[in-house]
Amino acid sequence: GLLAGSDADKAVHEARKSMKRLRAVLRLIRDELGEKRYRTENELLRNTARLIAPVRDTAVRVSTVSTIRTRFAAHLRRSAFETLERNLNRRHLEARARLAEEPEILRTVVYALRSARARYRVWPAEADPEATWRTRPVSHSFDAMRGGLVRTYRRGRKEMRVAEQDPTAHNFHWWRKRVKYLRHQMELLRPMFPEVLDGYIEALDHLGEVLGEEHDLAELVAMVTNEPKLCVDDAELTLITALAEHRRTELQTAALAIGRKVYAESPSAFADRMAAYWSSSFALTPSTQG
Repeated sequence: GLLAGSDADKAVHEARKSMKRLRAVLRLIRDELGEKRYRTENELLRNTARLIAPVRDTAVRVSTVSTIRTRFAAHLRRSAFETLERNLNRRHLEARARLAEEPEILRTVVYALRSARARYRVWPAEADPEATWRTRPVSHSFDAMRGGLVRTYRRGRKEMRVAEQDPTAHNFHWWRKRVKYLRHQMELLRPMFPEVLDGYIEALDHLGEVLGEEHDLAELVAMVTNEPKLCVDDAELTLITALAEHRRTELQTAALAIGRKVYAESPSAFADRMAAYWSSSFALTPSTQG
């Protein structure tokens, strides 16, 4: 399969993105699903994603070092961080080899995704008095999503303020997660008003990328701090840490500037606007009847 070949990194990345999208949808209709069903499905997807996380995480560490060297190339010797990058690349290859050598991991991931898709396909969309299942139906209405959408938006707004007041790696990481969830949810709602929502989704995309780079740098700093032997000497360790922290400060400033615009509305005002788009989109849908 892909996970055992040269496209393993791409396959793992796509699989993890798919699970994040699914978890965002689960959050969107959380109130309709009920807490028990939501938690069961969310935990299954989260635990499945963790099985293949090492391949993605180690690949990101390698690319993060390369990005730093490229950004600060004018101030660095050409051989800067070669030892660090070589050590991180070795770890990545080892993680990919372990995945290839343990086919049960791949089977577990594939089975989990296929079974989830099968369950989602049979979820009733509307109440059916003759249905034999006891599964709570998910209604095709904005009200079915409003609670989840407000919750995602409100938490993202709150996490942004927490990160602004206490700019730790942990706080920016939690904000990033909320931004990603909102971005996936808005992609689902995009057909309501693409002319407007395309711009908002693009802003969320950009914000997610900025926060993603900040997170990757924070993880790199944590790794080299905990394992200084990854670097060739103390001077290189100090340099990579200083450059990463400098770039993190720039990214945090940029993220907060974008975030203030993305989260400019109150949660209720945001939900009301989305509800208006929903109502208008259906009101303007031409009838298919003759």
